[in-house]
Amino acid sequence: MSVSSLIKKLLKIKDIVVRDVLFEGGSDGEQLIIKAKVPVKMERRCPVCGRKAKRYDAGRGRRRWRSLDMGTTKLFIEADAPRVYCKKHGVLTEWVSWARHDARFTYDFENTTAWLTLHSPISVVAECMRIAWNTVGPLVKRVHDDIKKPQADQYDGLACIGIDETSYKKGHKYMTVVVNHDTGKLLWAAKGYGKTVLEEFFKLLSEEQRRGIKHVTADGARWIAECVAEWCPHAERSIDPFHVVQWATDTLDEVRRMVWREVREATKAGNEKRKRGRPRKGEEAPQKKKAGAVKGARYPLSKNPENLTNGQAATIEMIAKSNPRLYRAYLLKEKLRLLFQHSFYGAKGELEGWISWARRCRIPPFVELQKKICRHFDAILSTIKHGLSNARIEAINNKIKLTVRMGYGFRNIDNLIALVMLRCSDVNLMLPGRA
Repeated sequence: MSVSSLIKKLLKIKDIVVRDVLFEGGSDGEQLIIKAKVPVKMERRCPVCGRKAKRYDAGRGRRRWRSLDMGTTKLFIEADAPRVYCKKHGVLTEWVSWARHDARFTYDFENTTAWLTLHSPISVVAECMRIAWNTVGPLVKRVHDDIKKPQADQYDGLACIGIDETSYKKGHKYMTVVVNHDTGKLLWAAKGYGKTVLEEFFKLLSEEQRRGIKHVTADGARWIAECVAEWCPHAERSIDPFHVVQWATDTLDEVRRMVWREVREATKAGNEKRKRGRPRKGEEAPQKKKAGAVKGARYPLSKNPENLTNGQAATIEMIAKSNPRLYRAYLLKEKLRLLFQHSFYGAKGELEGWISWARRCRIPPFVELQKKICRHFDAILSTIKHGLSNARIEAINNKIKLTVRMGYGFRNIDNLIALVMLRCSDVNLMLPGRA
């Protein structure tokens, strides 16, 4: 077997002409240089569209592309890099069969590096592949853009989607994500959140694709509801049960804090002098201890009754006797939580009954909550009817946060989104040479 044929077999590059193979010294020791060229029939092609183009000039002369190491020796492919003029894309460096456009690495090197980035921090990948850490981000984006090229039919068959926002950069910045409920894969992600950001996703869809969307799940954000109503008015919007129960739990905690403040103020205003020690038989307990009991009831109030310990159940009983308003708020929270365990046919009456009770409960935070529930009345019933939730989206959000933590060092949000899409979407990135 000739040296040229051996190099082609090792590199798995079909359209390449090997001219010479030599070693030369480098900063990391000897380097293996493969001097090559593109076959004559493949010369003078645009690197973007692949069409024949006119030669423009010699460019910057010969250049090198880093390939996967041969054992412990760095391997480079060296070839001429003239520029061509494409009528559609202008003046660009000539196409080569072993590397992507505007890249200094071969296909195999970039795919291997991107795969490692999905499973290791950037610093580890940079050390392993012997490259600078700030080249990993652009490299990952090139791989993603090459594998996941936009297609007109990529959103065909969408019937049920979930929309949410997730934080990055220690919770100071956000990205909007859209998930396909049927596949459990990430469809789209973009920097920021709000109606204008989400509209960019719906603009990518054709009118027929938007009509095909039947269900949309999300939290109670108004910008999501407004955007869905504008772009997919025929779709049923479902609200995540977890967020509805969380609203009630947060409202209950607000009532608890309000009661605690009132008890504490009563303690200061009373200014009653009494001896230290335990209260006598029949004597009322000090207000300070009552305030402490209310303050320490946060965790028992937020738990489900079936999960309470004996001590926590005793705390709830104490609240029922000493603080009727706080206990009434607790019952309101529990009734709303149990609403999602009803069938669709009984849920509407239960929800209407809860709204009526909350409206006349004389607890201001729950009066405000029932107004919010009224705004999402149809979405809550749709959730119970179809059994949908944001569980898949929350799972994707956890993956995104894990990816962000593993890939710390990504300063460019576009590179970070490309890494997230490689990990969470339906892109199948394989190591070179694997079936």
